[in-house]
Amino acid sequence: MSRYYANYPQYLGAQRCCDLRIQGPQGPQGPTGANGGVGQRGWTGPIGQDGATGPTGAKSFIIQHPKNENKYLVHACLEGPEAGVYYRGKSEILNNQSITIDLPYYVDSLASDFTVNITPIFNGKLNTLNSSEVLDNKFTVYGENCKFYWIVYGKRLNIDVEPNKSETNVKGKGPYLYI
Repeated sequence: MSRYYANYPQYLGAQRCCDLRIQGPQGPQGPTGANGGVGQRGWTGPIGQDGATGPTGAKSFIIQHPKNENKYLVHACLEGPEAGVYYRGKSEILNNQSITIDLPYYVDSLASDFTVNITPIFNGKLNTLNSSEVLDNKFTVYGENCKFYWIVYGKRLNIDVEPNKSETNVKGKGPYLYI
């Protein structure tokens, strides 16, 4: 983030991430509609400097719909000013004290600056859970007996979010540009 912005929301408000906009390639013809008509061919939309595609500048991709063979699901990538990783799961405290969650053995060699989020699953009463920091690829969740979901986010790499064009070698073709 540039030193000219006091914080990340201010940086996003300036929309500096979306300065370069060119038309992306033409998308595939749409699937047959409910009334038997064939969908129109459409453009994937503008692309940003980072190769983002789609009408909102999101890096989107298409997967087959798991329940309807006549439809696709369109998903988009999560974006932020760092290369991040996440690990998630479900667990349960059974001793009215705590449980330790083991992450993969390589996590501390891959990422740092971990954030742990805990979401209790309602069991008839409100549960308050707390967690330790991630140390040696594990963390501990404290509280009374209950099931919960957990997610751990970590920073894998820093990225230069505002490189000067004159100092940047953009690679790739079409909508798939990268530095």
